Amino acid sequence: MEISGVRSFSELTSQISGDEEETLGKSAFLELMIAQLDNQDPLEPAKNEDFIAQLAQFSSVEGIQNLNDSVNGMVNAMQSSLSLQAASLVGRSVLAPTEMALYEEATMGGSIELTESVSSLNVDIQSADGALLRQIDLGPQAAGLLRFAWDGQNQAGTAMPAGMYRISASADIAGERQALVTNLPNRVAGVTMGDRGVVANLVGGTEVSTLDIKEIR
Repeated sequence: MEISGVRSFSELTSQISGDEEETLGKSAFLELMIAQLDNQDPLEPAKNEDFIAQLAQFSSVEGIQNLNDSVNGMVNAMQSSLSLQAASLVGRSVLAPTEMALYEEATMGGSIELTESVSSLNVDIQSADGALLRQIDLGPQAAGLLRFAWDGQNQAGTAMPAGMYRISASADIAGERQALVTNLPNRVAGVTMGDRGVVANLVGGTEVSTLDIKEIR
């Protein structure tokens, strides 16, 4: 009777499907190695160096699996921590890059991040449905963070009620009129977690990533 020779680890694993091979863990690895020893040719046993090499490979598989478990644990812990921190934002007033601002007090302030100097800068105050109420001329401005304020009045000097307003900024840059990103005040109504990470749901229906929030007031 012919005794089959030693089957290598690669020969044993070749019988496993692609999906199974991807999920091969340390337990399956050890079972395959033991099966290899049980089925070896007693007249030509595995060499010591081959056995040691497979033990080293088993140790590598175990180390990688343990590392993956540790990383997954860290990720879960960080997500839980972010969720708790984000939950504390509910009800707070924040300054974030958005077009909709919540006007609640006598004066509402925002900011504009200018990457370069501009020759002319304007801030338009519009109603929630887009009707122009006021245009604030801020003139030429140097590069940097520029803060601005609206006193709550329209162009005729009439006080506007509290609510949601659309605010946009534009400037003359290199001879062209360009829209700028404005950081506006709003209140966090809730937070959600998804593919975008932790997202703050603002009053009025707009959403921003918590990573984009500039100030918490």
